[in-house]
Amino acid sequence: MKELFLELKEKPTIPIEAENISTDIVAGKQMQEVRELPIYIGNTKKCLVDFFDLEGEVAAQTADQAIFVEGDLSKVKYIGAKMTAGKVVINGDVGMHLGSQMTGGEIQVNGSTADWAGVEMKGGLLRISGNAGNHLGSVYRGSAEGMTGGCIIVDGDAGQETGSFLRRGMIVVRGNAGPFAGVHMNGGEIFVFGRAAKRLGADAKGNGGFIVCLGEVEAMLPTYIYDSTYRPTFMRLYLRELNDKLGVKEAGRFIDAPFKRYHGDTAIGGNSEIFVAAA
Repeated sequence: MKELFLELKEKPTIPIEAENISTDIVAGKQMQEVRELPIYIGNTKKCLVDFFDLEGEVAAQTADQAIFVEGDLSKVKYIGAKMTAGKVVINGDVGMHLGSQMTGGEIQVNGSTADWAGVEMKGGLLRISGNAGNHLGSVYRGSAEGMTGGCIIVDGDAGQETGSFLRRGMIVVRGNAGPFAGVHMNGGEIFVFGRAAKRLGADAKGNGGFIVCLGEVEAMLPTYIYDSTYRPTFMRLYLRELNDKLGVKEAGRFIDAPFKRYHGDTAIGGNSEIFVAAA
């Protein structure tokens, strides 16, 4: 795999839009072409080299390209947007819309992300070692569905409306999840290992979607009805995958645990499920 290294020269004072920091855009170009890729700051068009020092190699194919980005990128938006293959590694905090609408590949963030990370994601893997902002794996305003594939793993906490309008795919929050996690979800899976805040699963319809709470639940909506406590066979498969394949080792502690099952949101006739670890 060819490796390209970008280091931010200095933190910009206002956000910049850098969707061209993507394996799909970089692969197949000459280094000079990469240096001249457009970056937008407000309504001004600049070049990638105006903000970043670049070195390394460019691959012929997207799948063979790795991009490493260094610096305080908290005001750099759209990195990895719509990427289909390859790998992006970010060492530092990063701005909004990271990996938005990505369909494949892997993004690793050794830091925290701002709002809208992984929004409308269709495939691939997004790993965040720190915290995630609001609307993780969510939906843009006016769209009919949010995340439809792929996997997001957050080692820290996630903000409000995680997985809003989730249709397919998996979101794992190893810390706490803010209010309205899984709001309007219509499929997919959300795992919360820390504290799940209020309005969990509000307006969820179902279609096989479920939320798993392995820590404290602040308050269950009254429109979710308790059914029973048991050990779901399918849950063991998910937890083993998290433990063995995705590196979420705390999942192993719950493989044989009983779960309380709730169904809802009955306010809209939904058949979604919330499972809460009982031990």
